[in-house]
Amino acid sequence: MRLERHNSGNSRSTKHGIPWEIVYFEVYPMKSEAMKREYEIKRRKSRKYIEELIGN
Repeated sequence: MRLERHNSGNSRSTKHGIPWEIVYFEVYPMKSEAMKREYEIKRRKSRKYIEELIGN
């Protein structure tokens, strides 16, 4: 699971935030759709947008 990999400290880009926890998720039938949505969220680079997602 990705969360376990992030919390293991093996990734330099996520090491600083340990321990990570899931606060929001969406479910998609295909991995490619989920990856596309993740890219859309990350592309916005908007803290306000992400906070709105988490708040709903």
